[in-house]
Amino acid sequence: MLAERASTENVSSWGVLVRTERLWTPDTRVFVKSSEGNFWARARVVYCRTLQNTTHALGLEFYATAYRYNLTFRCISCGRYEASANFRSDKIEVEDQIKARIYPVTCAGCGWKGEACGFSVIRVLRYKSRETFNPNENVVRLRPIYVSTS
Repeated sequence: MLAERASTENVSSWGVLVRTERLWTPDTRVFVKSSEGNFWARARVVYCRTLQNTTHALGLEFYATAYRYNLTFRCISCGRYEASANFRSDKIEVEDQIKARIYPVTCAGCGWKGEACGFSVIRVLRYKSRETFNPNENVVRLRPIYVSTS
């Protein structure tokens, strides 16, 4: 993994413009961490423009995911309550929305993979994501999650 300190030029609720020494490839996914280390976010490199030979303007788009859900179902194959599905949402999902969908599920007990209707969900766990950014910070650290090959 690479890490680099970068100075913030412009911050909005959707992204940030930073100055960096490294040339970054568009669609690279990165972690953005405040200089104090209290806040972090996942982002995607939208563009990287050369300003000078050693300086680049980097446009980052924040991921808006705020909630993660884990759904538990009864496995169609073994009958145990170990089939589960996971998904993310930008908002709190209401029960009717959750039950109205079809989910790809995997059983931790027997390994069965298939689909399950939300109406048959046994348990819904919701976790609030910690992907936030403090716009009052003026320095970020960039660390790639992975580099896209396309």
